[in-house]
Amino acid sequence: MEKKSLILLVVCILVFSFVALSYAGVFNHEESVKVGEVTFKLPEGYKYMGVNKYGYETASNGLDSVYFECHNDKNISKHIKVYKDDCDSKNKTYKTSNFTANGINVYKLVDSKNASRYWFVHDGKTYSFLTWKEVNKMDDIVKSLISSSIAKE
Repeated sequence: MEKKSLILLVVCILVFSFVALSYAGVFNHEESVKVGEVTFKLPEGYKYMGVNKYGYETASNGLDSVYFECHNDKNISKHIKVYKDDCDSKNKTYKTSNFTANGINVYKLVDSKNASRYWFVHDGKTYSFLTWKEVNKMDDIVKSLISSSIAKE
């Protein structure tokens, strides 16, 4: 009888552990994130982590995180200026550039701390991807996010 009780206890612990880890978000992460009206398919290795304490939708691969934001206007210049002003107020330098992803013009700003921010307009809304540190191949990640979502609409 003791052997059956021990096996039952072990099984219960395993089931409880799996349920607890699933609830805590260790298993079964989403592989896409909906921001505004657009659902972005996350690159391989990235999982949806929910909304962080700053209100950004967040995806992570365990080492790097990408944050998502949507503004209900298409005044991309205003949003870029707000970020530039924030950099200026913190004595950060920055470089701006732009590129095209699937026919969408994407604006990029990288600050002196290697944080990066990308903006683009789609269907009258400004979308932004950002990082708080350097992320390997971030331009490719941005192109992938845009291509996997907007191109299909």
